[in-house]
Amino acid sequence: MPPPRDDRRTQIFEAGARLFAQKGYERTSLQEVADVLGVTKPALYYYYRSKETLLFEITSFVMDQVLTDITQVVGSGQPPLDKLRDLIRRYVRFFARHPCELTIMSTQVDSLDSENRQTILDRQRQYLTLVRTIVRELLAHQEDRDLDETAVAFALLGGMNWIFKWYDPTGRISPDRLADEFMDLFSHGLPGPHVE
Repeated sequence: MPPPRDDRRTQIFEAGARLFAQKGYERTSLQEVADVLGVTKPALYYYYRSKETLLFEITSFVMDQVLTDITQVVGSGQPPLDKLRDLIRRYVRFFARHPCELTIMSTQVDSLDSENRQTILDRQRQYLTLVRTIVRELLAHQEDRDLDETAVAFALLGGMNWIFKWYDPTGRISPDRLADEFMDLFSHGLPGPHVE
C-alpha cells in the first residue's frame, strides 16, 4: 500500500500517526484527530472508515517501505558488508524521517484486529528472513566465529527499532552518523579490554 497522496488524506495520516505515537492507539479517538485538523469527525470517515483502518494503513506504509528497501539491498549484488551498510543506512534514514511511524510499529501492532495483525506479522517475518539472508552471507566469511544468524538479526533489528525511544534526528548525531555507528558496532563489535 503506497503512502496516501491526497492532501487531506495525508494530513489525517500524519495527525493520526503523531497522536497514536504520543498517546497510544487505544487512548486516541478519531474525534481528537479531527480536532487537531479542525474538521468534523464525519469528514474523517470519507478517508478512513475507522481508527483501525488508519492504524493498519500506517503500519502497512512502514512495511511497504522497509520491504522495498531490503529487497533492493538483498538483490543488489553488493558484497555482504556493503549490503549490511546499505540496509542500516536506509533503515535509519527512513525512520529519522518517520519517527512516529517507527514508534507505532514498535508499540501498537498488537492493537490491530487479528486479521490485520497477522498480515503485518507475516510481513515482519518476511523482513526478518531477508535480514537473515544478509547476516548469513556475512557469517559465511567469519569462519572463526560461531554466531547464530537469527540472534544476530534480532540484535541488529532490536537495536535499530529502539531508536524511537532515544534518538533525535535534529540533535548532535545525524542519521548518517548514527547509521555509521551501528555499522561500526555490528561489523567490528566493541573493543575488548587492553591487555599488557
